[in-house]
Amino acid sequence: MNFNSCPIHIATKTYQPRKHRKKRINKKWKKRYGYEYDLMPHGQIIMVDGTMYMTKKTFEQIKGMI
Repeated sequence: MNFNSCPIHIATKTYQPRKHRKKRINKKWKKRYGYEYDLMPHGQIIMVDGTMYMTKKTFEQIKGMI
């Protein structure tokens, strides 16, 4: 996604601590046991070399304002 011709990178990782060998069941387990964690504080935007870094929650707020 670009905002004012600056690429945006989302700094939120998804982690699934419990996995299953079958794809169908693993998909359900990901929904139940998977969670996301932020690599930086919410509401903070960092710009490095023309690229904006922000969390998924911050991105959703900015997208709502546009």
